[in-house]
Amino acid sequence: MTTVASIEITANGRAFTRPAGLPLTEFLTELGFAPGLVVVERNRQALTPAEARQTVLEDGDRLEIVRITAGG
Repeated sequence: MTTVASIEITANGRAFTRPAGLPLTEFLTELGFAPGLVVVERNRQALTPAEARQTVLEDGDRLEIVRITAGG
């Protein structure tokens, strides 16, 4: 019997349980965010777009996700 490891993460104050090894971009898409149109803070550190594309979520991660908007 194989057990799939899971992780607990918090995004914008909501708790989620997901499979271990989940890429951040996949999680963002699952939540309805376009990965290139958001700013993500992971554990109080803002991620650059390149860092966000390379990030694999870990147990206990805390994310703040903000949509980028244009205007004046």
